[in-house]
Amino acid sequence: MPKRSGQDGSVYTDANLRDRLKSEITAGDKGGRPGQWSARKAQLLARAYEDAGGGYTSEERTEAQGHLVEWAEEEWTTADGEPAVRGEETARYLPKGTWEELTPAQRHATDARKRAGSRVGGQFVPNTAARKATED
Repeated sequence: MPKRSGQDGSVYTDANLRDRLKSEITAGDKGGRPGQWSARKAQLLARAYEDAGGGYTSEERTEAQGHLVEWAEEEWTTADGEPAVRGEETARYLPKGTWEELTPAQRHATDARKRAGSRVGGQFVPNTAARKATED
């Protein structure tokens, strides 16, 4: 849970504005399926909130906000460079450098696992052991 710094426990100067924008973005299909929250939607929310005049109670970023900045700086893609959402399934979406570290068989395995999981409704499908090893 992010650290809170405002008197009401919020890191946002206008929590109602943020909540309204979050509901709108979550319902939309940009950055993921409608109704599903994603890191991309969090990035869209941060931009929309700031553009609408929202601010923060502290200049210091929470851990989650810091991770979002790091995430945004990476070049994310699918193995084949096509959009991740493809009809009823979703392809694995990873940083370009991670794809380059995997062998062709490892790329296929992690992408196949994500596609299979997404076909049965899984938004968050665990990576293969080989993909997890690239995180170290």
